[in-house]
Amino acid sequence: MNLIGKRVKIRNFEPSDLGQFLELVQDKNNHKLAGLEYTEDVDFGRDLLDMYQRRDSAYAVSLVENDKMIGIIELNKRGESAELLPTREIGFVIDKKFRNQGYAKEAVNLLLEYGFSKLQLTEVWASTEKDNLAPQKLLEALAFKYMYEVNQTLPYTGQSNPVKYYLLKK
Repeated sequence: MNLIGKRVKIRNFEPSDLGQFLELVQDKNNHKLAGLEYTEDVDFGRDLLDMYQRRDSAYAVSLVENDKMIGIIELNKRGESAELLPTREIGFVIDKKFRNQGYAKEAVNLLLEYGFSKLQLTEVWASTEKDNLAPQKLLEALAFKYMYEVNQTLPYTGQSNPVKYYLLKK
């Protein structure tokens, strides 16, 4: 994958991303608000990066000017049935040092354009934590429509997790 915008590009993960990747997964706020895996263990972080490198729907968001990774973006399948094949769920997280500067919006736009034009998607879903207002505003600015809220129970914890779902149709 190599999608290039004005300021960001979406590309495959590289071993040299480890330092920045560790910053993302060692930030508890990224886990709380975006569901990103959390660890302080460098070896486990290296294993997580390896897992992301092998996933065919997960990509690094990097700066065009120097190729520094600043985030993660995914366009995941929602299932293998015929009616779900032309749909995906998008997810993203940007390092806190690069938030509120338009990088997430540009990255999401690049991946949506790719999904609708190259993959022939008919719809893209997104979910956010109920209290995570920044991505909700971003999704709405990109013409996603709020659809519903669900209370998800987290495995093995019994904790309730309210999530809002948004939909963008072609």
